Amino acid sequence: MLKFLAFVVILAVLGGCNAQTSAAYLLQSHSLPTDLNFMPTLGNGHLGYTVYGDAIFMNGVYNGGSGNSKRARIPNWLNITTEVCDRFGCATDADVAVNGTSYEMDLRDGYFRSRTTYNGLGLTLEQRTYPHKYYNRALVYEVVATRNSENAARANSPQFLRLSQHPGNASDAFDFVVVSNGSSASGDYRTLRGRTEILEFERFQPTPQEIYILFSQYLEQPLQLEWPTWQAELRHRILICIDREQSVALKELQDVLQLSASSLLEKHTDAWHNFWDRDFSIALVGDVPELSQIINAGIFYLANALPSLSTNQANEPFYGLSPTGLGRGNLEADYQGHNFWDTEIWMLPVVTHFGFEYGKQLLDYRGRKLEAAKYNARSKGYKGARYPWESAYTGTEVTNPCCPEVAQQEIHISPDISFALQKFLAQSGDWTWVCEKAWPIAAEVAEFVVSRAACEEFRPVCHLLNVMGPDEDHPDVDDNVYTNAVSKIALEFAEWAGGYCGNDSTELFANWRRVNDRLLILHDTELDYHPQHAGYVVNTTVKQADTILLGYPLRYDLSNTHLNDLNIYAKVTRESGPAMTWSMFAVNHLTSKEEWVGHEYFERGYKNYVRPEFKVWSETPLGYEGSANFLTGIGGFLQAIIYGYGGINFVRNNDKITMIVRFGTVPLGVDEVQVNYLRYSHSTCRWVFSNSYSRMNCGARTGPDFYMVQGKKRTLLGRSFNVTLVKGDEPVHITF
Repeated sequence: MLKFLAFVVILAVLGGCNAQTSAAYLLQSHSLPTDLNFMPTLGNGHLGYTVYGDAIFMNGVYNGGSGNSKRARIPNWLNITTEVCDRFGCATDADVAVNGTSYEMDLRDGYFRSRTTYNGLGLTLEQRTYPHKYYNRALVYEVVATRNSENAARANSPQFLRLSQHPGNASDAFDFVVVSNGSSASGDYRTLRGRTEILEFERFQPTPQEIYILFSQYLEQPLQLEWPTWQAELRHRILICIDREQSVALKELQDVLQLSASSLLEKHTDAWHNFWDRDFSIALVGDVPELSQIINAGIFYLANALPSLSTNQANEPFYGLSPTGLGRGNLEADYQGHNFWDTEIWMLPVVTHFGFEYGKQLLDYRGRKLEAAKYNARSKGYKGARYPWESAYTGTEVTNPCCPEVAQQEIHISPDISFALQKFLAQSGDWTWVCEKAWPIAAEVAEFVVSRAACEEFRPVCHLLNVMGPDEDHPDVDDNVYTNAVSKIALEFAEWAGGYCGNDSTELFANWRRVNDRLLILHDTELDYHPQHAGYVVNTTVKQADTILLGYPLRYDLSNTHLNDLNIYAKVTRESGPAMTWSMFAVNHLTSKEEWVGHEYFERGYKNYVRPEFKVWSETPLGYEGSANFLTGIGGFLQAIIYGYGGINFVRNNDKITMIVRFGTVPLGVDEVQVNYLRYSHSTCRWVFSNSYSRMNCGARTGPDFYMVQGKKRTLLGRSFNVTLVKGDEPVHITF
């Protein structure tokens, strides 16, 4: 049954928030992870760091040549601890109550806080740290100490606070010089200028990168703040502002200093509330508190790696979303802050729901690096644009020298980007954007695929030889089925986009079509499945999701052959594989009406990958080494909820885009899922689904009317509409 209706460091008041954060957004622990790599990573798209870590990183700032390029580490001068002391010494763990220290990651307000109660001293000490979401050149540390017991034996004893910085070792990425030592009398601030040591690739980076760091107060030695015994409370704040331009960092500092500490914090929390209340959120109904926290933490860690869209000063261009975010990138385990296919295949389908501008920020990075991608192709003897497997500042290949075969063979990254352009169009309906931004990339990717293909002389068959698919356990193979399928999709999209955007080169299009028609997709007719590559033997172990991606996200094969792929590769995918692999099994089973199998894979995709204290993701399950703050895994997990359980998708068919809405289902223990602020073309939607009903409510202020197609029936919906599906209803297609 269907129903529808027509860097600066300063000191300040530690302000509190007016409303108490709900449990679904508040991650609390009385202990820290044994591995501090699994502390929260905080950022605002311009700056990022890991709490208690030794590094700050800035958007787009890398150091090192070619495969040795990595995010340029700035010592973490914001890593500050405070002790309460008197003339006899400082408080120790013996003075702290049992479970007297609480560590909190407030996802809704966007900050990390620790709170310690010293029972024997009759006081509490609260410390907070965050990168400001609106004043995004500023990093903030705040502390407040409060005497809270008149009866404690030493309640009036502490006489000062001692603040110490723990920035870690000197940076090997920057040559720092002191521009100004700062003078409170002149209103000047201590200023450092840092220049990166090594160019990434001189052709596209002729000069070192330069940054400026301004301090309102520089702690060369521990800072002692006097606390008279008659004073009930002592408050202090320290901030750091960083930018490529000294004038920008200075203005940020000056503007921040105009605000009280409470006003500064409120400006930050308001920006985060706007995100949760206007941009995107997922709410669960049911007794599933941990799953709710994991979902909210995933959204937060993904969103706080992106640029703030409303800031005090204009943003710089964004340099991409790496697998572990902006606050990491100095280590190989962090993939050195490089960009991979993870951006387009695993994270972009979720980020686009935060707002189309977020999606454009990610794709614009690829557009700005198109010339470098064309150079990469030419340097290997090919035409068009060959995007590097790992990309950083210049857009040239920066894959680690350990693994040259990865850089040479994982060519699917280029058609992956083209596929992402098409998916963004199918959801956004931005026809102007497709000609201005997408078509130039799609055309060059198509040219690369054609030049890379090897076509037989006497048979109408083309191959992609000596490649590596997503399964990196199998290098140097021919006709990896994922690579060939996504390449065919890229060729078709380029041909369509060229015609739509007014290109009349029939010879060019015919060449693309010829390779598209002939590019081999392996199929074993006896077992009715797709061998992963030429020569693949059934029951051979694979690393991760590869062939199964022909169903979701590619939608290349949704037949029974795809179901056989799922069953065959499920048995041979290694347990230590990355988190998003199981999420993709979940999506594909859920959208194939195999819910119970989908439930199993959905839980497998997060339960062994999320560390308990602050719901930080690992690339690999417990017991295996892997990256921390693994945003790629988060992206796959959230896709399983939106596209798997939710059952929606976005497709382009010639000049039409369509939102496909199916009857959804919910994870075990969940009564209802509410996806708020889902984006489709010129409308914003709320998608609510359970095991009994699915309701899509969309509204648009401007733009054309929507209509719905279900089977052979077509119904006008208008700009705003409600559609309800119950079990047994056919999917509906909503278009305009």
